[in-house]
Amino acid sequence: MKGQTHKGILVKWKDDQGFGFIKSETNRKEVFIHISAIPKQSRRPKIGDTIIYELKIEDNGKFKANSATIQGVKIKSLSNKINTTRNKNKNNNLFAKLIGLIGMGFFAIIAQNFISSSSPPIVQSVIKPGCEIKGNISQNSGKKYYHVPGMEDYESTVISPEYGEKWFCTEQEAISNGWVKAPN
Repeated sequence: MKGQTHKGILVKWKDDQGFGFIKSETNRKEVFIHISAIPKQSRRPKIGDTIIYELKIEDNGKFKANSATIQGVKIKSLSNKINTTRNKNKNNNLFAKLIGLIGMGFFAIIAQNFISSSSPPIVQSVIKPGCEIKGNISQNSGKKYYHVPGMEDYESTVISPEYGEKWFCTEQEAISNGWVKAPN
């Protein structure tokens, strides 16, 4: 019987478990069928489907369907599978390019911020109008120095509030906040 084609109606199907039973046209016993026996179908089987299969008799005497198809249901074509794979690859490639562009944009923003933070801004923000004492933190020592107008480094000193640097209205205000007068 092995290798011979048989036909029957699917009378029981447990879709969640992927198996069922066929009522054979030639045998009185129900034939067990597992979803793995019909892998190339375009849909899953349903009760009432006509199943064409090769019959295999198990060691325990039970009948099992192998190499099965659902009559009247198209078999998945290889070209559809290739096209689906190509479309997935195109989508994955597009996604990778998009992530790359976002990464480069992020890098450009970080680089621009780094470059612009090392050179003085065109316009410096003054928190309090009329306050001209610059509170600057030394990059070398980390000490807090304040600069008053007329000092040697006053014009080139840049205040970066994001690093804790600030403007003061009086020297006393700077001193009371823990800043010392710059040596230059």
